[in-house]
Amino acid sequence: MPTRRDQRSVAAEQFLQDKQAQEEKDLKEHGQIKHVSTFRQALPQVLASTAKNLILLDLGMTVAFPTIVIPVLLNSKTGLSFSTTTASWFGSVGFICQPLGSVLSGIVLEPLGRKYSMLLVNVPHIFGWYLFYTAGSLFTLFTAMIIMGLGVGFMEAPIITYVGEISEPRFRGMLTSYAGIFVSLGFVLIYAMGNFTDWQHVAAISCSVPIITILAISQVPETPLWLLSRGRLEDAEKALCWLRGWVEPRAVRQELSEMIRYSESSQLRKPQTAQLERAAYTNKVSLDDEEKGDKNSISLPAIDKSNNDINKTSDTEKTSEFVNVDLADSSNTRQVSQINNNGINLEKRNSDSVGAHETDWKVRLKDLVRPEMLRPLGLVIGFFFFLNASGVTAMRPYFIKVFEKLDFPVSPLRSTVVFSMIQFAANILCMVTVRWTGKRPMALISLLACAIATTTTGFYTLLSGPHIPSQSGWLPFFMFVVLQFFTGYGVAPVPWMLVSEVFPFRGRSLASGVAAAASYILGFVGTKTFLGLEMTLSLGGVFLLYGSLSFIGTVFLYYTMPETEGRSLEQIEMDYKTKK
Repeated sequence: MPTRRDQRSVAAEQFLQDKQAQEEKDLKEHGQIKHVSTFRQALPQVLASTAKNLILLDLGMTVAFPTIVIPVLLNSKTGLSFSTTTASWFGSVGFICQPLGSVLSGIVLEPLGRKYSMLLVNVPHIFGWYLFYTAGSLFTLFTAMIIMGLGVGFMEAPIITYVGEISEPRFRGMLTSYAGIFVSLGFVLIYAMGNFTDWQHVAAISCSVPIITILAISQVPETPLWLLSRGRLEDAEKALCWLRGWVEPRAVRQELSEMIRYSESSQLRKPQTAQLERAAYTNKVSLDDEEKGDKNSISLPAIDKSNNDINKTSDTEKTSEFVNVDLADSSNTRQVSQINNNGINLEKRNSDSVGAHETDWKVRLKDLVRPEMLRPLGLVIGFFFFLNASGVTAMRPYFIKVFEKLDFPVSPLRSTVVFSMIQFAANILCMVTVRWTGKRPMALISLLACAIATTTTGFYTLLSGPHIPSQSGWLPFFMFVVLQFFTGYGVAPVPWMLVSEVFPFRGRSLASGVAAAASYILGFVGTKTFLGLEMTLSLGGVFLLYGSLSFIGTVFLYYTMPETEGRSLEQIEMDYKTKK
């Protein structure tokens, strides 16, 4: 009996044959495909990413919210009140809940799809903001923060996966760095509203953001790759037409056929060769070094590349030239061969399907402990450690308290707005320049600048004593400008860019989840320990600790971080695979 996967594969091949026939007919009737401008090709991908990034706007607002709550409630004499310990828990509990949200996300991401998962993540945030607005007890406040933490963890997998599956390689760097702008914008909005109204009304206003997000995401398509994995070929074609500039189907037929073949090959439990193992969709499919196909196959010419003007301006490398469908097998066992320019084909993939001999979790675990997976995982987790050790993430819930101690010449509340706007501008600059500067120089320079800023502030604080004259407050203020700028320019966005690039396709989802969970745990440790470290080391000592760790982090990245900008996912993976 043919399995459901067999039936989907046969349907996919039939779909390609039908589209091939339609392509030839359209070429005769309508001629060549009209050229589509780069702007038109990029616009729908930017719009879809913007809808997704509204979730990150809510994330930024969630992370920034404790900053305006803690100074009001810390040792308050009336109404709700935080002790120092309670405040440290309120500022950090959301981080420790996020890994659980990531696990829940992994469970529902494949069955629901990327789009519906992104819609679902807004529900806990609506509920959480409402609880903040109506909070009359510490229990309600902590319940709301736990719900928000779960929601933040839940959102990571779908938003990371979505942008990777809808974007072309040439736009991928821009679209991934574009996401950081919305996180910083969330900081700006919360801090700005905190200057004009109380934290409960800020929560009420913030409740509108996830509602708007639901409306926006409902207007964008599901990813074509997920639709193909569910056998929804027509829907995948429509989604791809939308994402490539609202073009006619024949304009995306070549890319769609490659995506179908890629989707089929990714069903393997264990690839037959290293070349197929490293195949990852970057608008190209490379299926070299596979065994020769049977002679009883019928060759169908693939879509003529000359017919697809739209792809001439893309980064697509056309490698597939024929699709061979074996019709001679009377046992209903599907055999599909894909022949590239060199006449090499791939066949009999069904015999080695996922779960044929091992349970899925064992396969995933084996994928995770491969050297080519562990090396980039160590890099990313190490980068996340030094991100949290650079100071901004750990201090954020306590910014106002820190600014008061440093005696800034600008009021603490206004300082939060100024610094968040600086980080917002840095995120924009990152998006604009990453294509030319590369991620490695950006990360090294940014972390080194953070090290200098925190070390300078630490020495200044220790040498100034317990009271810092107000006329001297400009130096630490300027150091915080440097710290916020370079955190937003390289230290914060680059590790998340790496998460979407450095892991092999096989096991990428699990590795991304592990990296994200590590980020949240490290964020929890950083925020939870800040007040305790301040009491033990003094504020100046904490800054010196952060500065020392940032210097160490710069050395760590210098020796471990490769340049990934402008390189295909296949090239990045092979670099890790060939390292000893």
